[in-house]
Amino acid sequence: MTDFAVPMPFAGRDRTDAPGRGRRQTASFGDLVRAKCEAKGDADPQYERIRRLFEAEHGKIVDDYWPDREHTGIALCCKKKGRWGREHWSLHRSMGDLAAGRPAFSSLLLHTARESVRASNVLCGMTQRIAVANLFALNRDIMASLDSKKPGRTAPAAFQRNLRDINRYAGEAGARQAQVIYLKGLVIGLLALVALAPLAGLLLPPAAVPGSDASLFAGCLVAGAFGATMSVLIRMSGGKFDVNHEVGRGYVTNLGFARPYIGAIFALLLYFASEGGLLHQVQVPDGSQGKFAFFVAAGFLIGFSERFAKEIVRTAESGAGPDTGAGGDDPPVKSTAKKP
Repeated sequence: MTDFAVPMPFAGRDRTDAPGRGRRQTASFGDLVRAKCEAKGDADPQYERIRRLFEAEHGKIVDDYWPDREHTGIALCCKKKGRWGREHWSLHRSMGDLAAGRPAFSSLLLHTARESVRASNVLCGMTQRIAVANLFALNRDIMASLDSKKPGRTAPAAFQRNLRDINRYAGEAGARQAQVIYLKGLVIGLLALVALAPLAGLLLPPAAVPGSDASLFAGCLVAGAFGATMSVLIRMSGGKFDVNHEVGRGYVTNLGFARPYIGAIFALLLYFASEGGLLHQVQVPDGSQGKFAFFVAAGFLIGFSERFAKEIVRTAESGAGPDTGAGGDDPPVKSTAKKP
């Protein structure tokens, strides 16, 4: 997280968590910067108090840099989160008027702020630590160059090259992290569906779907879900799977969670379309064992291949439509939908 702090009273802001509860004090990085400017020595009690409040909310300050210019500074923070003490790294910055009259540096600082936000909210673990630490070093060098009174300060182009390297690293790490998050959501969705499929088959009343088989119904659900899962795993192993990592962890997790259900719905579509006589080209084997094996295998295939699912839908539409005589089937409609 990046704070563009401005001078403000730093006596500590009261925040009420809920009606009827006590108030607790917090401090932003802007409060800390102002306290640093007005501190009388390194052991100023007011500054130490604001720093404790800031670290209680944002994590321990691992490294910091305070230019000579007032109301400027940068801090690298690390906070333990979760039951297992997972480290979360964040960058906090206040530029003051360092970049005033330097539009090239203003654009550079804006891009570094975007990268720090992405690194703190998308990445995790060692990749987050490396990216945020590199951004801290880059921002520190930029601030030192802007604060220097000597001629021949470093040009923005030199910092732009370093920023591109950090951007490339964070992008590649974010893409890998998004795949892991997507896969976790996929596994959770698969396990939930496998647990609920037998229950759904038992609760399905025969009166609602005449002639339906509960075991076959559950088998189609599970087979379609496993087919969709296997499709994602093969694409991941082949490097052909990509998901936008900047949309947030929750959104990527929900996408992965929904993927097995998409395959399961397609498998049910095949089952009901075949049982309803909409697929005249499909010959279902006789006997309960052959029928079960056929629909499970077909359900896995239709969950695995979305192209196969589209063909089933097109065939079912043709079978359900009115007879047009010699005109034959309608010409296939080209789909412009992208694969999820």
